[in-house]
Amino acid sequence: MSPCKVIKQAAYCCLIIFASVFALPGAALNLPPLVPAVHSFTANSGASGAFRLSNDIRLIVDGHDAQSTRDNGLTLIPPTLLSFAQTFKTDLETLFPHTSVTLSTGDTQALPVHPTVIAISLSDRVNATHADGTTTTEGYELQVLPTSIRITASGSKGAFWGTRTLLQGLVLAGEFPLGTVVDQPDWQTRGFMLDVGRQWYPITFLRDLCTYASWFKVSEFHVHLSDNVSPRGNPNAYARFRLRPEDSALAGLTPHLNETYSRAEFEDFQTHCAARGVTIIPELESPGHALVITQWRPELALSSDPTLINLTVPDAIPTIKAIWKEFLPWFHTKQVSIGADEYNSSLADDYNNFVNEMSDFIGQESGKTIRIWGTREPSNTTSVSKNITIQHWDFGDDDPFELIRSGYDVINSEDSFQYIVMKQSGSFPQQLNQTRLWEGANVDTGGIWDPHVFDRGNASNNPRISDPHLKGAIMAAWNDHGPTASTFLEAFYALKEGIPVVASVGWLAASGPNHLTHAQFLEAFAQLEASAPGQNLDRRIPSKSAMVVAYAAPFPKSGIVPDRSGNGYDAHFDSATGSLHTSLGSKGHNYTLLLRATLDGSPGTLLSGPDDSFGVASRADGALTLAFTSSDITYLMSNYTLSWGSGTVEIVLTGTQDGTSVFVDGTHAGDFLVSIDGTNVFEPMAFVAPLQIIGGEHSEVKELAMWDGIHDANGLSSVEEMRGI
Repeated sequence: MSPCKVIKQAAYCCLIIFASVFALPGAALNLPPLVPAVHSFTANSGASGAFRLSNDIRLIVDGHDAQSTRDNGLTLIPPTLLSFAQTFKTDLETLFPHTSVTLSTGDTQALPVHPTVIAISLSDRVNATHADGTTTTEGYELQVLPTSIRITASGSKGAFWGTRTLLQGLVLAGEFPLGTVVDQPDWQTRGFMLDVGRQWYPITFLRDLCTYASWFKVSEFHVHLSDNVSPRGNPNAYARFRLRPEDSALAGLTPHLNETYSRAEFEDFQTHCAARGVTIIPELESPGHALVITQWRPELALSSDPTLINLTVPDAIPTIKAIWKEFLPWFHTKQVSIGADEYNSSLADDYNNFVNEMSDFIGQESGKTIRIWGTREPSNTTSVSKNITIQHWDFGDDDPFELIRSGYDVINSEDSFQYIVMKQSGSFPQQLNQTRLWEGANVDTGGIWDPHVFDRGNASNNPRISDPHLKGAIMAAWNDHGPTASTFLEAFYALKEGIPVVASVGWLAASGPNHLTHAQFLEAFAQLEASAPGQNLDRRIPSKSAMVVAYAAPFPKSGIVPDRSGNGYDAHFDSATGSLHTSLGSKGHNYTLLLRATLDGSPGTLLSGPDDSFGVASRADGALTLAFTSSDITYLMSNYTLSWGSGTVEIVLTGTQDGTSVFVDGTHAGDFLVSIDGTNVFEPMAFVAPLQIIGGEHSEVKELAMWDGIHDANGLSSVEEMRGI
């Protein structure tokens, strides 16, 4: 990787905003390219100008309606109207720091005289529907007048989605054109799935990912909580169950407690996502992909395949029920997934009976329904009950249109459009194929994909958009190669462009007259992605110039070390450890980092942060090399040997979302690569730059500087000279 290469990076809610408006002659009368696009926008006849925010905003929630939780979606913990207003307030102040929002409850009929007033109230007169004609509480109307904005919605979540439309418009254009938006989703299920079973993700990362997705009106986050890598003959292969049971009888499920979520953590995660309109759909996989269960209870395994539970063993189904009985009270959704894909076809009747029995059991225990992955079990005597939702993923395992015609509810996760596998795959891409999504809905006629398209080779094998059994779509990100193949942040890089596309076509079908185009998406995405409030998965650090932070010796024995970049990120020198402690965490891509330090010839950490660390490590042969560590996994630069002496070593790191390179004393030392499944296939690792603690007991730091973007390692000399880059 060249160091010079730059990678470009059914109640009715009423939200009224009375605001200072600057009427500008010739202002745009069309909406900016919102993601998702809205169903309709009618510009005010003869109007000019646009709505703009003032500095001082009053946000008033009607006292009679503040605790309303009207929501006909899948969540069992719908936020109140007041809660959504609180989130809106936070996002508004974050995105537009010049604004100050005062939130209160009161009478919204008699509004105070004030430069900007936002009033939220409820009424009983709206009729928002999905494409199939069913009522939805996610619809809203946004009316923009010269002195006010009015958002009316069919439920509290609909009002929240209206605030996303308003905020996106203001982010993209700095103003909102005068007129009326009428909008609602075509499908209830607009989601994404992440394989958490085969890779460990901190719960804070999952929260942030949920927050990011909400910006694009995603309704579901499907969390795949248990799975295993392919054993390849090894019964002890990597397999994990991510929820930490409180019943000691189930302790054998989770021997790796540091890689599990407690009930309190998972509760908080679901509540956080619900506060942004997203429902968590948990999946506990069985009877296939169940090596984590058979490692605990080997007697339950099918003799021919330890990843499959032998459903004919008397204790098999009671064990699975015991697991579900433990965790059902944790789940705040009306529907859960039991997985149930890729099972042994010779046990078709046992499989069908198992799925039906689990559906009955979960319904009796919790009142919830279930969904399963599509699995074609060749039985002439039994079938899966039609009250079970089928999540289609591959035509080799089911026929989605036939299922719909037979009366099953179906979710579209068709793998030819919506599957990715982290880092490497012979079958699936590492990010969604944008060309196929925007231009390849049909192999002959092209077109934009949306949830009604399963078969891109035969349009007649797809249901109508308005079919009531078509529930929407979920894209899926899999970790087939286990925890060493990627870092948790690399999942965000893989998902971040696909999520808004899948969400957009789930909100507004491709046949809609105002559907989002590829050109519009490209115009808006970079700015919207960078502005998504409530998270910082890009690990951005505000900076007045290209130089983000810089420290140079001599350092005081204690006290403040000034940041010479001009950004004010002063550090504290810890004389006991010889390290600098900063207020920063990690710097995301793209970046160039210069570190000059004297090493003592021992392994040790040079840089550490909340996401990863970088330093000197020993190879198996005892030689020293450079390494990153993420999630307790160390990634060595195996083909490089680090030399040291009495002089200062200069290390330059360059990082993009495509990989991480190292230069030592002006020479390219190599790129960080990982072996896929222990084979000779290697893929790059994209690490963020750790900046929380600089130096340590086995090094004496002389200088550190960080820039945004990729710069020539050979052109970096000193902090003072480089400030102008």
